[in-house]
Amino acid sequence: MPEEIGDLEKLVELNASYTLISRPPSSIIRLNKLKLLTFAKEESEDRVYFVFPQVNEGLLSLEELDLSYYNLIDGGLPEDIGCLSSLKELNLCGNNFEYLPRRIAQLSALRSLYLLNCTRLKELPGLMGMQYLDTLDLSYCNLIDGGFFKDIVSSLKKLHLCGNNFEYLPRSIVRLGSLRFLDLSDCKKLTQLPEFPQQLDTIKADWSNDSICDSLFQNISSLQHEISDSHSLSLRVFTSWAKHIPSWFHHQGLDTSVSVSLPENWYVSDNFLGFAVCYSGKLTDITAHLIPLLCDDGMTWKLALSNHSKCAAQCTIHFFLIPLVDLWDASNANGKQPNDYGIISLFFGELKAFGVRLLYKDESELCIGIRRSRNEETSCSSSKKQRSQVEVPVSSIPMQFFPTSPGF
Repeated sequence: MPEEIGDLEKLVELNASYTLISRPPSSIIRLNKLKLLTFAKEESEDRVYFVFPQVNEGLLSLEELDLSYYNLIDGGLPEDIGCLSSLKELNLCGNNFEYLPRRIAQLSALRSLYLLNCTRLKELPGLMGMQYLDTLDLSYCNLIDGGFFKDIVSSLKKLHLCGNNFEYLPRSIVRLGSLRFLDLSDCKKLTQLPEFPQQLDTIKADWSNDSICDSLFQNISSLQHEISDSHSLSLRVFTSWAKHIPSWFHHQGLDTSVSVSLPENWYVSDNFLGFAVCYSGKLTDITAHLIPLLCDDGMTWKLALSNHSKCAAQCTIHFFLIPLVDLWDASNANGKQPNDYGIISLFFGELKAFGVRLLYKDESELCIGIRRSRNEETSCSSSKKQRSQVEVPVSSIPMQFFPTSPGF
């Protein structure tokens, strides 16, 4: 690259991708109308180390800088990189530095910082000066427990942590009040999810891990649900990607509706949290119907499902919890208790792959009985007769489920 390139005063974009340039001329900083500058590659070449010149308060209009896979090591980025006052997107993926310049935190206009596959990174500097940062990608950076989340700004909306080696996330992540998207996929050592920030609605994780599924719903159970009127309940929904309904859900199928036969004494006060539900495809409101053992109308609620995720409907599943504490209407119970109800029915309105599970705070010592399904009851009066009860761990209960018909 010639030294005279700095004389191109009107240059707006400069693409030097896939070149062998290792040290751009210092005159490049005089390109004060330049908005995009890239030296990106697809793979880092260890033989050539890249060094970016001192900024010296130049490149005044630069908004995008892409140095991905260009074999940057410590010292390859200028100490005064924080002088790039217009920079909105910085791509440093696939480089070999262990530390970033401290003054990188002075990039006050930065919105996106990409550090994917920076496997030698040992420390992330405080980012509190990046008041508009909304996307941070630290995927496959060999992150372990501790350290990296001390000073991440509250403006962050998307956090990518895919493929790292931590076993847990710090509780401080709940302070990311603007966070909407969290990617924890391929984090093979992760066994539980942290307490969620209030705005989070999309999360990627290993749903084949039962512990991850359980901690998701334990977290959801701690969130507040809003009762909008006497027969409507607004539920918070978390959206993700998955090819199949997770095996953690005991009851699975494909239909427009489902009924789950509840076991004997399924409700345990101070332990039962609600009905964990997931389904695939487009997010739609559903109807829940809690049906008593005796023949009467039961309780019916319309569930308004709220989520602002921008995921494509074809690839998504939605997780939500129907809490009995909000669903229960004592005025319509006619003296009955929760265990006097034997079936919960869910109506999706369209064909869905679904999963349902009864959620408890602690299942380790929980023993409840098996109740015969309605198909085994010969009449309404027969439900008053003595039913056999067998004590078994809840995780092994073969609760029955079956599609409902419109006239159920």
